[in-house]
Amino acid sequence: MVRRMLPIILFGFFLTSSALALVFRIDAVFEEVGGEIPLLDYPVGIAVDDAGGRVFVSDWGNNRVLVLDKAGKLLREIRDLKSPAGLALDRERGRLFVVEQKGNRVTVFDLETLSPRGSLKTRKTPLSEPRGIWVAQDGTVYVADTGRSRIVAFGVQGEELFAFGREGMGDNEFYQPRGVAYDPKERIWVVDTLHHCVKVFDGKGNYLFRFGEGLNQPRYVGFFGDLAFLSDYRNHRILVYDLQGVLQGAIGEEEKLFSFPEGLWIDGEGKLWVADAGNNRIVRIDLGYLAHPEEYLKTLLAEGKDEEFFEVLGRLSPEVCRRPEIGRLLFEAYRRRGDLEALIAQAEELFLSDEEERSRWKRTLGELYAERGRILAGQGSFEEAKGFLLRSFRYGRLASLFSYLWLAFLSAGGEYLGILLLFVLLGVLLFVYLRLRAERERRWRRW
Repeated sequence: MVRRMLPIILFGFFLTSSALALVFRIDAVFEEVGGEIPLLDYPVGIAVDDAGGRVFVSDWGNNRVLVLDKAGKLLREIRDLKSPAGLALDRERGRLFVVEQKGNRVTVFDLETLSPRGSLKTRKTPLSEPRGIWVAQDGTVYVADTGRSRIVAFGVQGEELFAFGREGMGDNEFYQPRGVAYDPKERIWVVDTLHHCVKVFDGKGNYLFRFGEGLNQPRYVGFFGDLAFLSDYRNHRILVYDLQGVLQGAIGEEEKLFSFPEGLWIDGEGKLWVADAGNNRIVRIDLGYLAHPEEYLKTLLAEGKDEEFFEVLGRLSPEVCRRPEIGRLLFEAYRRRGDLEALIAQAEELFLSDEEERSRWKRTLGELYAERGRILAGQGSFEEAKGFLLRSFRYGRLASLFSYLWLAFLSAGGEYLGILLLFVLLGVLLFVYLRLRAERERRWRRW
């Protein structure tokens, strides 16, 4: 049985002064998978084959790897493994890698038939309780040899290329690392689990920097564009960093969503799959808003979810918020709120940044300035109103010039002069009326 949860929007809170809990949607939860052993027992690794539509899960406690479809239906099992942990795919070369922790080896399977094709070979020192694995685009395989506190790199033929690290406290040393990954900048990330940090190296294993304040036994890492997702095991959360190790946000902490999360994978659809080991389940989370925030915000506006719109917007980075497509949506949201001052400020921002529609924002500013001027004039703030009307005229609204001149006339004492002229006009009209009446009476007498 697969338990599905309807998409839920979960809003987070401040994690630090610079990082927010991210907005996310739970897309599905898989707890029971069917078969002779229907329940998961501490899942650790996960890998998604987008092209084949399959999901591989290392069911550590049951000594097997499950093959599911994306709806959670059990397709196949690979049994008689020894505590399978990390998983990795190499679709170009048709390989599935399974790290067998207690077997002290990495077994290679044919990706289509799932038949064994051998194992990775070390030169001299055998692997000891390995956990994490990553396949780079060129086919190089990186393995976290946890028991020996080192990283071992293998070639496409399964041969050892080089290794770096040992147990210790230095920059080039580890203490039982679990995860390893190769980032978009061709650097090696090592999750140094019992040192509670992540260390980043160049492609040859030379130390560059470390980060991870507040981590508690982190496990695995994966990438989605320019973001890194890290399972913070004993803090029961997923943390999100940029590629320089700067914390961007958290998933699941305030909601208490996870219990000892282990492996994770981001598929081609922008879905984050998490091996929620302590809860014996797989959680799938929709991260589509990170790739296409404008589409997500547009949907919220169309559904009339204004409060959620502003909640989500407040959790996006300043760089994303400055995109013209996001700015246009924010302008529409302010229009719906009737917030004239915010509309003016947003239109001014778009006039400077939205080159494709600059003429539109010029016309819009002319209208908004004129409206603001009319409101201020009605409140008796003639000088401030004149400023907005003059700006409106400069942005192409000719009618604002006449309004400006009339306000200038009134602010120069024209209000009292206008009353005087009105009395004079009435006097002239009365005089004309009396003269016409007198002339009519004279004509009557003559007749």
